[in-house]
Amino acid sequence: MPMNDTDGRGLDARRDGLPLEVTRDVIRWNEEMVRRYDIEAYYRDTHPLVRWVEGRRIRALVSFAGAVDGVSLLEVGCGAGHVLEHFEPARQVGLDLSATMLLRSRSRLGPETPLVRGSADRLPFAEGSFSVIICTELLEHTPDPEAVVAELLRVAGRGGRVVVSVPNEVNIDRAKWLARRIPGLRRLLSSLADEDNEWHLHRMDLRVLRSIVGDRGTLEQVRRIPAAILPLRYVAVLRALPGEGKFEKE
Repeated sequence: MPMNDTDGRGLDARRDGLPLEVTRDVIRWNEEMVRRYDIEAYYRDTHPLVRWVEGRRIRALVSFAGAVDGVSLLEVGCGAGHVLEHFEPARQVGLDLSATMLLRSRSRLGPETPLVRGSADRLPFAEGSFSVIICTELLEHTPDPEAVVAELLRVAGRGGRVVVSVPNEVNIDRAKWLARRIPGLRRLLSSLADEDNEWHLHRMDLRVLRSIVGDRGTLEQVRRIPAAILPLRYVAVLRALPGEGKFEKE
């Protein structure tokens, strides 16, 4: 499987079978969103309550991934490496569309972790290349989440495991609306996006996630974060449905 490191200039739209003008537009838009919404500030400056929720999400990802020494693990949409750094025992690879994010990942993860620039709906890996694939808080940002899920399942193969997380947009927006109206809670919003986040192309929840997965796979496990009574995020394990034949890119 290709493990080429990248300095942010490795994405080739023609080689990867993507329309050049669409690819350029998506890359340009994505880089602008990276600039507007500082992921480093989110992890560094958010309210302790937000960090607590994030910690529970990370622990659920680690638990569901079950990565141990020697396991090959890919994070699709690795961002600045804040999630991937929790999977040290595994043989890690990170992939992201953003050159800026990959440079931040390199700084955080060091020189040993292979980083690849690529698009989540056209992964540059063969079927069954990884035992575990993580894709966290990405599907809502992608123009075609169904194609992304198909690719995740293809690269994980029949025996692999895909661990995804998505926001529960309705509950998150309700929590923001409430915090904005209670003086003691307004600090919660200081490093969070407003309701109707412009970087989110889809309003996610568990029902939408199930619809995106469709007949491509099955949701084996779902954990509601931080708790079942107030799910702000969902972490789920996906598996390819058993069947004959190989996966094919659409």
